[in-house]
Amino acid sequence: MEKKSSNNVIYTVDLEECNEEKSKSVKSKINRVKPECSISVIPPKYSKNKIREKESCCSHLCSALPLIGKNLKLKMEDHLLLGGEHSVKLSEGYSTPQNKFSKSISAEEKTEIVLSDPKFGMFSLFKYHLRRGYLNKELKKSNTVYCSHIFSLLFALPIIVFISQWVLFISLVLHEINTFDGEYCPNTSSLESKFMMFGTGLIYFVKSFFIWDNLTTRIGLKRMHRVDSVTVILDTFQEFLFNIIVYGANLWIIFSERDLQNMILNSLAMEFLMILDNEFEENYFKNLPGAAEDIYDNMYVTYETNRKLVKKKQKKDKCFRCVSCLIFIPYKLLLITIFCFPVVCLFMTIIGPICK
Repeated sequence: MEKKSSNNVIYTVDLEECNEEKSKSVKSKINRVKPECSISVIPPKYSKNKIREKESCCSHLCSALPLIGKNLKLKMEDHLLLGGEHSVKLSEGYSTPQNKFSKSISAEEKTEIVLSDPKFGMFSLFKYHLRRGYLNKELKKSNTVYCSHIFSLLFALPIIVFISQWVLFISLVLHEINTFDGEYCPNTSSLESKFMMFGTGLIYFVKSFFIWDNLTTRIGLKRMHRVDSVTVILDTFQEFLFNIIVYGANLWIIFSERDLQNMILNSLAMEFLMILDNEFEENYFKNLPGAAEDIYDNMYVTYETNRKLVKKKQKKDKCFRCVSCLIFIPYKLLLITIFCFPVVCLFMTIIGPICK
């Protein structure tokens, strides 16, 4: 028993009776409730979640494969590889491209962009020396003298690098042509030579996908070298053309050579030729990082600005318009070659060891 007072009125409450009444009412309510459904446990072997995961994996893969064709189509429509594919939404569920560009960018990032840009090569670097480099502003800032900077203009060192790449490449190719015995499927090589052909084909098959991805990445920079110049067109074509023909030549060298040591040395020589121009740029900007900043600040523009500059140049300059038209078909053939290169590598991986 418990006594409670409220407004001078005293109430007595029997707690035990109240508790008994509540428990009875709760039990009666529980007894009235009937189970509406029965729960069955699915064995782990036949779990529906696993089936759904497998279906979702296959469906995602099937939905991604058509995007490869769309990616090729966008590149084929993008004349001079300005990077137009990065301004188009690929499919539903993909993020919408943003045109916002942050102006606050470090000096190291500027140097990396200049080095990664395929449109800035040996011709553009030499042109920079003719337009701005001859003022020697970076030498004055650092209070140093670099021979690579002075003689790049005096002896045209970037152009010498370009010429040396092609001269050495042609000499190696001519050597292989002259030593080739004319038999395309002799099947007389040793087992280790066949293994070398098989292993190299596999490596290049894997690399071939990264060649295409490298093309996608390098034309999608935030800012790129302005393309309203013939030198920029030549640099872009040189960058991707030389790489793909070096890989193709290496596959042929390993297939045609009989000596294992010559296979390794000749293929390494080809790989060395491929990075000569990039190595020259890296060493140059390592000594003069301010030159990369100067190039970025004065010669690099956004995609939209690049499009306007190209259209304006095509209207005014007949020479640029002529070169742009002449390079149209070679550009498309180059893109198709890079896209189909995995098939070539796979073919050489299978047929090469059999016929070697």
